Amino acid sequence: MVDRFSSATIIGAALTIVVVLAIFIYGVIRVNPVGESPAALANASALNPAPTLLRVGQKAPDFTLRDAAGRSYSLASQRGHPVLLEFFAVWCPVCHAEAPTIARVTMEYVPQGVRVWSVLANPYGRNYDISSRTDLSPATRQDLNWYAQTYNVHHPQLVDPNFATVNRYGVNSYPGIYVVNEKGIITFAASGRQPASKLNAALDKALGPGSMG
Repeated sequence: MVDRFSSATIIGAALTIVVVLAIFIYGVIRVNPVGESPAALANASALNPAPTLLRVGQKAPDFTLRDAAGRSYSLASQRGHPVLLEFFAVWCPVCHAEAPTIARVTMEYVPQGVRVWSVLANPYGRNYDISSRTDLSPATRQDLNWYAQTYNVHHPQLVDPNFATVNRYGVNSYPGIYVVNEKGIITFAASGRQPASKLNAALDKALGPGSMG
């Protein structure tokens, strides 16, 4: 009697374990279907920027790009407003270091009418640099969300799916930063980390006399 009871208990426990495992496996497959990976935001093979940044005094090439949620942003529609464009990579340590400066610029200058937009300028995800550039996983919407949450980004992050804008602006190191004045003319162009004082001065110039910066 004891042996039969023990056998029934063992069988029942085994069945319970099997059911729990089946439910768990189903849940994993449902969330991460076999063969399905997060969608890449941009085509890596299309990245072929001009060798140098556009120059100060040139007209900024127009573009229309969308953010990861599908909202559309057109540079031409911003005539009358200075625009700071930051071309960045989610894996880029210099971009990470520059992020607090961009956040302060956004807080100080957006109320004065400046637009601050970041453009994804590299196809690789956030692990690219820390893997010694061996992890070639593409940048995804989750990477953009991670970047925004980690680095206090409260301005639009735009996606250039075929890098047409990145290529035309000549961005080949990150971040690439432009200031475009209210007439659509480039008044500041630089790559790499920029001190807040330099960006403030560039935006004050773009805003003109009487700016509050």
